[in-house]
Amino acid sequence: MNKNIESSEVKLFSQAMKEGSVWNRALRAGSNSPKTAEIRQAMYSAVFSRYNGWKEQARQFTGYTEIPILSNQYFNATMASYVRSFAGFLAIERDQDQPTCLLYYMDTLGVTDNRVVLPNIGKENLKNINARFSTSAPLSASSAAQSITTGKKLIPGTVVLRLVHAADPGAYVEIKDDRKGNLLAPAGVLSVGYVDYTAAGKIEFTINQDNWAIADGDSFSLVAYEDVPGTPDWNGTAPANNRFKLDMNHIEVTSEPDMLTIESNLMNMATMQKAIGVNPQDIGGAKLTEIYTKLINGKLVHCITDNYEGNLVDFDITGDVEHFLDYDSGLKSFAGRLVDVDTALAKKSVKGCFATAYIVGTKVADYFRKLKQIGAFVDNTDSTYINDLVGYYNGIPVLRHTDIEENAGYAIHKTADGQLAPCIRGIYLPLTNTPTIGNYNNPVQIAQSVYYQESNEFIVPELVQKFQVI
Repeated sequence: MNKNIESSEVKLFSQAMKEGSVWNRALRAGSNSPKTAEIRQAMYSAVFSRYNGWKEQARQFTGYTEIPILSNQYFNATMASYVRSFAGFLAIERDQDQPTCLLYYMDTLGVTDNRVVLPNIGKENLKNINARFSTSAPLSASSAAQSITTGKKLIPGTVVLRLVHAADPGAYVEIKDDRKGNLLAPAGVLSVGYVDYTAAGKIEFTINQDNWAIADGDSFSLVAYEDVPGTPDWNGTAPANNRFKLDMNHIEVTSEPDMLTIESNLMNMATMQKAIGVNPQDIGGAKLTEIYTKLINGKLVHCITDNYEGNLVDFDITGDVEHFLDYDSGLKSFAGRLVDVDTALAKKSVKGCFATAYIVGTKVADYFRKLKQIGAFVDNTDSTYINDLVGYYNGIPVLRHTDIEENAGYAIHKTADGQLAPCIRGIYLPLTNTPTIGNYNNPVQIAQSVYYQESNEFIVPELVQKFQVI
């Protein structure tokens, strides 16, 4: 077997991705950051490398032993579908070595209660993890004696207790400890009060109701500091909430096999070849690849639109324009509203503080393109299809797709390291062509197919914020 033929895809990919090449530039233009482009390049290299072993098995299955399954034509078609799809902006990509793959991530949990302190993505829970803590509760109106159990080893001199009348919250009484276990209050307020600084953290006091009568609804608030490290006399057994552990979770992604077939008629092919000098079989293969690329984009778009979670940010452009006397102000109003979208995205995701791409309907895409007049948008002159990258808003790619409502758009955040995005695209089998076969019942008919197996799933809803223009 000719080793050069066996390794053709690996060599072709290496040559195609040389610095400054057409494919290299296209891959970088279709990625949200240089780091993402590097990750995608390494992943595609792994796909082609692992594919060499599969080719030999495919030859045995089909008897297709003369030429590689991925000819130069299909290699170029595969490369085009990879680098020109929306995946570089909307998804993380993985080379799947099994039909089902696992995407791992880490959450940070509290040791004492297993609460999620820092999720991999989303809002954090930082309450009660430092030495300072606070609590409040109603006072017991049935008795002058009050008791508070904090369950914390308190640092002497840090206890601040406030007694609050419901009828006049502003006229509170502030009480502090004297570092020796006694509570110090204004004259006549307490008849007795002390603090237990040990692990129980108990505070007890009796209110002199002749000077500060307890009524229904009256309450106390407590602020203090916990001795988190502990002291030798306490044996260092502080049950503090400042201890954490990592919890590994995973998202399961399952690939789906699919196939596209194009049928031809030999008589028509001969007619076209003689009339215009074009082999329709070559065109047919290219069209299958074009369909494949559009299917990828459509699946990623529907992953987002069909599974979106959260509120909308409305752009009342019509209402804004009524207050302006010039056209540019209306455009600046649209651009200004995008800041509100970034803020809403940041509140949802915590990590994604700004959009790295916009995927929008036709009307919203028009608004973006009109921003050229104020110098905030640059057209993508290489765009060849309506569902494509239409340009860049202040350097942020804007994608247009007709499956999105015309007045709607989605702000997307994909991390600069390419490791986290709203969607995941896993490639198990790359785009592969099959031998041309004939129809024994009609000898002038032939068919050719491409098959592939991959996954496109929505995994991180927090990294998407929907907005609409009204």
